[in-house]
Amino acid sequence: MQTLTLDAEGNPEVSSGPVPACNDEDVLIKVRACVLSRRSVAENGADPPSTANGAHGAISRSFTGVIESTGRLVDSPGRRVDSIGRGDRVVACLTEGGFSEYRSVPASQAVKLPQGVSYEEGAIAGLMPTVLKGMERADVKGSTVFVSGLGTTGLLGTQVASISGAAAVIASDQHAKRLQRAADTGADTLINASTEDVHRRVMDQTGGQGVDVCLECAGSGASFAQCAAVLRPGGKLVVLKAAAHSVSIDMREWSERSLQLIMGREQPFETPYLVDRGLKLVGIGAVRLRPLLTHVFPAHRAAEALELIDGHPDLAVEVALIWG
Repeated sequence: MQTLTLDAEGNPEVSSGPVPACNDEDVLIKVRACVLSRRSVAENGADPPSTANGAHGAISRSFTGVIESTGRLVDSPGRRVDSIGRGDRVVACLTEGGFSEYRSVPASQAVKLPQGVSYEEGAIAGLMPTVLKGMERADVKGSTVFVSGLGTTGLLGTQVASISGAAAVIASDQHAKRLQRAADTGADTLINASTEDVHRRVMDQTGGQGVDVCLECAGSGASFAQCAAVLRPGGKLVVLKAAAHSVSIDMREWSERSLQLIMGREQPFETPYLVDRGLKLVGIGAVRLRPLLTHVFPAHRAAEALELIDGHPDLAVEVALIWG
């Protein structure tokens, strides 16, 4: 099979290797699509993983494909994974690996794709658990919600807040194209953080009271501080994207304002259920993933895909690679 890795300079290169073994409790997946992360992983506080020869490992997140075979215990009495079997279209949870044509994963981490959901869309759905869990914990029904950062997490957060009964969704980002996507996916008010005073706009929209809930989706200290500043007393700050570096909190101020901090990140045992829940929302049209999928490249054009992600955050939200 073919595998893509990144060399010491971060450039993709193709290598060949054996198809991985399918262990007793695993399923072997022929990969069809994966979504990519930036090569500049250092901006997220880490270096890309390295292989034994010093090359960087693949930077893909969730992936989808077709089950080619199952381990001998997958179908055994009392161990069967419901509705998963050879030939099924699935998304793999809790794992990377979309930079290879084949990947063996635990059967418990494979979730079936609904009819009508493409492989590329399914790969994005693998990023939904944190958004769903954070929204569940925040209980946004009837609330005014502010979304800071309109990458994948923010655009998913905008949609889930809307279908969860938020009274209004205010969305902010530095890029006009991302703001337009937020408008297309349920945001009521748009704020261009590169040209407008975010705090003033939010206060104008809320009669000077501040918002009930903030969804921090940019993963930066500046965004976190902005979210805290626009909350009303007793408001909830929901972290849906972890900051690259430590973030300080003024405990006295938070105490005086009775602010609440909620972490959206789910625990690993919850991930498959939440992916399945997210896919069901996609399947009935309650959440749309297609507007988030801005570019699709065949695997042999991985270099172009990574250049786009690194150099044009205004154009690229989710970039998928597909294997033939």
